[in-house]
Amino acid sequence: MKILCVDTSTSAGSLHLSEGGSVLAEINVDSRETYSSRILSGLDCLLKAAGLDLRQIDIYAVIHGPGSFTGIRIGLTVVKALAEVNRKPVAAISALDAWVEKCGNCQGTVVPLIDARRGEVFGCVYEKAANSFSALTPGVVNKPEKILSEISAEDVVFVGGGAAKYREIILDGRHPGWRVQESDPFLGRAMVPLARQSVEKGSLVTAQNLEAYYLRKSDAELN
Repeated sequence: MKILCVDTSTSAGSLHLSEGGSVLAEINVDSRETYSSRILSGLDCLLKAAGLDLRQIDIYAVIHGPGSFTGIRIGLTVVKALAEVNRKPVAAISALDAWVEKCGNCQGTVVPLIDARRGEVFGCVYEKAANSFSALTPGVVNKPEKILSEISAEDVVFVGGGAAKYREIILDGRHPGWRVQESDPFLGRAMVPLARQSVEKGSLVTAQNLEAYYLRKSDAELN
């Protein structure tokens, strides 16, 4: 089963191609250059490196949020088009889930925090045991201080770009059992097992049914 994973939800983008448990090719770039100018050329480079074409992809996986409105829209548009043309299913993956998966050997309470700008973060509280995890709260967007004030667990692992950005607030000394997991910002590899789980659970969607997972209204909606 060949899986193409696409993450354009932040400036740290991933294009990842795998088959079974093996990486065929990947591109990870953290750049302020817009995705509209580089995603198609990146896909072309990725496929050429693997010696494949789009018709050979079995499943498309995409981070459908939360994250940058523009980045998410571009990623969803590209994956929708490719999945529709090639008649393939899609695994819609939450960036919050991907960060928990990326946490690797973390166990217990895991809180992914993604920088939402404007002094806010996207976050959610998870419980992770062995190779499985479940969300204990719905995803939210709020000031990091507000999200942290509602966490009662004493032993917590924080992951994600938001955790790195607000590290000093998290590690202010009031909770000795809290720690921030260091990590690169790329989610491509973490998306693969989540996409395979979507297959096992029967939760793949069609291109027409692929929707964004937004936790905050756009400026146009707010204004």
